[in-house]
Amino acid sequence: MPRLPETPARLAAALLDWYQRAKRDLPWRGSRDPYAIWVSEVMLQQTQVQTVLGYYVRFLRDFPTIEALAAAELPAVLARWSGLGYYARARSMHAAAKAVVARGGFPRSIEGLRELPGFGPYTAAAVGSIAFGLPEPAIDGNAVRVYARLTGLSAPRAAAEKLLREAARPLLAAAPPSELNQAVMELGATLCAPASPACLLCPWSAPCRARALGLQEAIPPPRERPARRPMTLAAAVWRDARGRLLFARRPPRGLFGGLWELPAVEVSAARDGGDIAEALAGWLRDGLGARVAVGERLGEVSQQLTHRDLRVVAFAATGHGRARAPASPRGYVEARFVAAADLTDLGLSSVTRKLLALPAVKGERPSTGAVQAIVPSR
Repeated sequence: MPRLPETPARLAAALLDWYQRAKRDLPWRGSRDPYAIWVSEVMLQQTQVQTVLGYYVRFLRDFPTIEALAAAELPAVLARWSGLGYYARARSMHAAAKAVVARGGFPRSIEGLRELPGFGPYTAAAVGSIAFGLPEPAIDGNAVRVYARLTGLSAPRAAAEKLLREAARPLLAAAPPSELNQAVMELGATLCAPASPACLLCPWSAPCRARALGLQEAIPPPRERPARRPMTLAAAVWRDARGRLLFARRPPRGLFGGLWELPAVEVSAARDGGDIAEALAGWLRDGLGARVAVGERLGEVSQQLTHRDLRVVAFAATGHGRARAPASPRGYVEARFVAAADLTDLGLSSVTRKLLALPAVKGERPSTGAVQAIVPSR
């Protein structure tokens, strides 16, 4: 079991003295509203503070209370989350909001918080300690790094989290849990970085065992990440007579669950442009029940996801006869033509936003009108 290198009282005093002088002015700091704290903690998971700031303010403007979030439709929540990524977070938040409202408020115990959808050990500890003063260490990636270096523990994160949670408990008995947990988060986010930590500025520099051993950049050991598999999608840019684009909504679970996108089909990355267009035309026929001409290639975008290296190739598409959005396109929940002014009401993934920003997709580059594939309806 790792041990603290000094008394909890001395360590807590040094850390909180630094925190009061150095903490950043963030909109969720100082709040004791469990809802506002929870929103910030969920948004900050795997997302940089600078990215979160604007989303946080807008989200609380549109859903100022947990009752407002619970009453909203999931597509509206996803629309406000659009571009922030990791959309399972938004779906879990919506489900948890309904659960909290149904029970009449947030649980005031770690065990009760853990029963809510999406509340893992870290989220329960962060909300519980900051909102209710519960003495539970909030152990995320930043905290693992700070505590592992302080105690000199060199162990994979999965094993380290439980050990460090127990090692840190005396600190939360020596100082207000809310301030202590936030100070550790701040230290890990600003000074105790994964590479080139600013040890000379750190309030725990002197007692830090990793620094004493010269191992501050080797502790904790890096996580092994699974290789991402390549994935190629062919997407249709199909406008009706009024200039509206066809969008389709994915099922609630899976890749980009619940989000809207240009209708697309997965294709082999080994295909060339003509083959990809032919595969897209065939899918449009079978999936949308339409006679479609797939025209020129309008461009492509890429995105690194947790488990995939995603590439999306966009093609102009034209329906023969009156264009109708199918009620239940294959692989999607629904589809409809959407005007540009109404896109803010849809939850769109970052990769879809990239596609829509391509000059040829926006209509800023004249089309050649070249047809690459035509698949007649059955």
